[in-house]
Amino acid sequence: MIKPVTELKKPELQGKIVYLRGSADVPLDDGNDLYSTARIKDTSRIDSFMPTLEYLIKNGARVVVQPGWIDRPDGIEKDKSVIPVYMYIKKRLRKAGLLPHKILLAPTELHGDVRSIAENFDLVQENISKLADGQVLVLENPRFDPQYNKGDEGYAKRLAGMVEIYVADDFAQRHRPAADIVPMPKYLPRYAGIHLEDEINYAEKISLELKRKGRKPFVLILAGKKIETKPGVVSKITVALNLLDRMLKIDKILVGGAVAYTFMIAQRNLDKVKAGPDEIKKISNGDIKKIIGDSYVASDQIHDQVMLAGRVILKAREMGISLILPVDHTIMKNGELLKSRPTIPPGWKGVDIGDETISEFKNAIDSAGFVLMSGPVGMFDKKIPAAAKGSKAIVQAMQAATKHGVVTISAGGEATLLVNRTGVKISHASIGGGATLEFVEKGMLPGIEALES
Repeated sequence: MIKPVTELKKPELQGKIVYLRGSADVPLDDGNDLYSTARIKDTSRIDSFMPTLEYLIKNGARVVVQPGWIDRPDGIEKDKSVIPVYMYIKKRLRKAGLLPHKILLAPTELHGDVRSIAENFDLVQENISKLADGQVLVLENPRFDPQYNKGDEGYAKRLAGMVEIYVADDFAQRHRPAADIVPMPKYLPRYAGIHLEDEINYAEKISLELKRKGRKPFVLILAGKKIETKPGVVSKITVALNLLDRMLKIDKILVGGAVAYTFMIAQRNLDKVKAGPDEIKKISNGDIKKIIGDSYVASDQIHDQVMLAGRVILKAREMGISLILPVDHTIMKNGELLKSRPTIPPGWKGVDIGDETISEFKNAIDSAGFVLMSGPVGMFDKKIPAAAKGSKAIVQAMQAATKHGVVTISAGGEATLLVNRTGVKISHASIGGGATLEFVEKGMLPGIEALES
């Protein structure tokens, strides 16, 4: 059983040192100053744990906020500091009238040295000891310390020894085995934050629905820019491959965004997929350009990704499950846009799905019982409004389906940013990308299991 933080009232929280784990791995605009909140492109992940932070402050807790990592720094990198997150939290609390004391930052100095936690545990402890009731301390990016990602037990114990209660409101990072996600909670009374409860409820709903006999069709929209096949990173393709084992012939996988270009390469090279990785490596850049032009792919991982995408296509075909790739595209070259093109010639790049594909995807959503979207189906860039047509059409179709009782969920930063910008109302906009997909696939996450009493 996982206990909610709202179970704790003022008598249990007043004066207690509470470790609040958030997941503020937010997209940053490097063109803006490090000390400006404008540096944060989308605040959804920070906003998600603010109700829990406000609840703790109102009940007199002394709150140590670990907002989570930002990006994947190689050691200490100032441009990956949590300073803009600290500035945003400060701004939100001031606006809410919940800043009775100065908000602290440790071990980094706001206008001084950027420091790692592990190399400055004593300084962190010193700052925690200064906290008054209702005061907040924000910790630096934990990924500045290499041992943190490996779930280092010593790191976890040291942090746990500085606080009295552990609260998790970081669903987007609960699938990682990091030191303060898996080992740390076992040393403390542990609770789920307000938003985390909602995330678990909706992810469980889809995971359980997949098992239910006589259920309606499930539609997985496999989209967005990133795929990832690096070790230790949850890949959308791997999750899709495993999810197929729980899918029925009535279900559909719709592939859009940059993810689709990898699948298009795989579709044209299924003989090589069947032959194995050595044959896949023979696919040249020239071969790729003939299929997708200059469209985006992760060139450093492309052969691994094509292999996995091919396995998904073959497995779906074997199981009789529809996997639908774009049949037309909006393409761009030197600022010129052409719509609903059946191919992407060399020199051009795909930026969105075309009208025929939009229609096919909308039909699939209209007949679904539940829909999970993992990213936009086009670039969805403010600078290229025409490239957002497909993404807007898809989330609008999801909104219409929601009104008819369909459970609709967006998963991840890109997908949730799309939902927020378009203003549509769906069942749930999840801050978790890989976390949501993995929970739906497995029915549990390591970091959720660590919260069990």
